[in-house]
Amino acid sequence: MMGWFYSRKINNRFVKFANLVEQTSLLKELSEDDDIPKYATHLIYLSKADRTYEIEEKILKSIFSKKPNRADIYWFFHINRTNEPFTLNYEVIELLDDKVIKIVLNIGFRVQPKVELYFKKIVQDLMSKKELNLHIRPDGSTKYNDEPDFKFVIIEKFLSAENEFALKEGFLLHSYFWLKHLSLSDAKAFGLDKSDVLIESVPIVYQPISNLHLERKQTN
Repeated sequence: MMGWFYSRKINNRFVKFANLVEQTSLLKELSEDDDIPKYATHLIYLSKADRTYEIEEKILKSIFSKKPNRADIYWFFHINRTNEPFTLNYEVIELLDDKVIKIVLNIGFRVQPKVELYFKKIVQDLMSKKELNLHIRPDGSTKYNDEPDFKFVIIEKFLSAENEFALKEGFLLHSYFWLKHLSLSDAKAFGLDKSDVLIESVPIVYQPISNLHLERKQTN
């Protein structure tokens, strides 16, 4: 338990946040760029950012890096565990009209998280009440399938081979990621259907190698 605690502290030092409001214009531009294949109608990222207008930098990299993930609507879903055992309610923060929306789910510590079920219910409620103008746009369903097009993205970190650790930190971090591998997956823990989930593996460089001696062999 002590190893897990200190490993989490080390890990949390490298979590960086960005201002989501400052990214809304770029998200809108990406969403409307028909030159990029659409990845999903509703693209949902699970976020640990407590502040309304913040988001993890790794999520932004997931959206924009390499092949950008284009979607009609970007959702950022934050779970807030409350001290009350049976709390279950939500808040909606629309950062950009019909394009960038943050959901805060307030959930009691005795309530089993069923994120996908809750999310679909939230979308249904918003559409039935004609809020956020979601009712005027397609939901991703087709004449072949009336289920809306959802995709949840879970970002899993792993230790990059480019790290150079001190003995203690190396042992703690390797133990931490080994235990995470053995524990319940985030998809199961949050009640997500495998068919609607994309797992992205992101290498983490805590301590980059500083002295790399690599010589080019001379040939005659």
